Amino acid sequence: MPAGLLAKYSSLLALVLILMFCVPSSVSSIINSSQLRPVGSGELASNLSRAGWTGPRYLASSLSSQSDPYNQTLKLKIAAVEPVFTTTAYSSFYSFYSKYATRNLNGTIKTDLNLLNASIVQGWGWSDALRRFLISTTAGDQYDIVLGRNLSFISEVNVSQALFRTDGTRNYDVLILGFTEYVTIQEYYAYKSFVTTGGVLVLMDATNFLAQVEYYPRTQHLALIRGHGWGFNGTMAWRDIFDRWQNENTNWIGGTFGVGSSSGAGYSGATPLTDNPVGRALKEKYGSRVFTVYQGHEENVVTNLTRTSIVANWVQTRKPDFHPNVSAYMHYYKIGLVADLGVMGSDVIMSDGSVQFFLAQTLLFATGPNMPVIINNPPGLPATTTITAGQSSIGAAYRPLSFGDLVMMSLRGRMVMAFLLVGMMLLVSFLAVTVWFRRREHRRV
Repeated sequence: MPAGLLAKYSSLLALVLILMFCVPSSVSSIINSSQLRPVGSGELASNLSRAGWTGPRYLASSLSSQSDPYNQTLKLKIAAVEPVFTTTAYSSFYSFYSKYATRNLNGTIKTDLNLLNASIVQGWGWSDALRRFLISTTAGDQYDIVLGRNLSFISEVNVSQALFRTDGTRNYDVLILGFTEYVTIQEYYAYKSFVTTGGVLVLMDATNFLAQVEYYPRTQHLALIRGHGWGFNGTMAWRDIFDRWQNENTNWIGGTFGVGSSSGAGYSGATPLTDNPVGRALKEKYGSRVFTVYQGHEENVVTNLTRTSIVANWVQTRKPDFHPNVSAYMHYYKIGLVADLGVMGSDVIMSDGSVQFFLAQTLLFATGPNMPVIINNPPGLPATTTITAGQSSIGAAYRPLSFGDLVMMSLRGRMVMAFLLVGMMLLVSFLAVTVWFRRREHRRV
């Protein structure tokens, strides 16, 4: 190319070079500065997770690289249930229990039946400490659990309707229960359906689902039906089973009530297990003994080790020959998860940071990629067993997604390639125009 012609079009050439090398870098920097772009809606297990997205790591593994891993918690829809039925039962039923506890009964009782048909009493009862923690500055500032943003309180009175939309999909990702000893049959199966469809149920207190009751909305009364050693049909009472759903609880919850307050058991904390992500996080933060404030009250026992991952084993020290299988654990059922602290966590949640941490880590676990990964290959199942889960409402950063040996290009990569392509097209156009002008000038000569 003649030097004069090159000088004549040097400005255009310089512009093309700027477009080729500067613009893609600028666009790449802009895209890198954006942190999250939401994908999908609804369920916990995201397409990105199934495709290989690594997502936010657990606090115990990411303190140096991520200052606030709990910002993922804000993207969850969390509900905590006000246990008004258990609160009501304790206001009345126990007067009946204590009066007839020592009587030798061979038949039925037709007196004092009003005690088994009580007016509803609002309130959290034994679980009020759980409520206070959930609205505390610690929950909000440290763990991003914020009432009115990602946390809602719902009452047992309408929990069956509150958990699901009219099309059967869930309104929440995570459900937190405190002391929920007395439930209606509709409520019990609503909780089970919540887990069956992919929800995470967190049990922060023991003695769950021990007895069945019936709620009468017109009169605002609650009546015992069956459990806690009694049966009641409205006109008479009789001795009956103690644990209403013992076998079914074993199946889908992984455990059930096992150690009563009269057992004399006492605990010196629990030993976290590092093969569980929450247990590993607990050990890294608090050491080899956690939950040390809790001394003993009532406890659940693990009765189903299939698809169960132990978080921490409680250490019973008051009775040397008594070794109940009390553990904090995660049990996978269908495409959902039950996380159980195993003890009466409301007793100590305001004073034991490791109990608070257990709840927060469970919520963080529900937002991360390991949730659907472990459900797809849960403990106790062969690796070839697959269980699918729905799409997630959790936000995820765009990044290359691996499918075997194929790497799909990310949004940023596609934008950079587009600008490079434009630059190349401009360069080719410049060269073509240069050749055309050269030939034209040659003909004139």
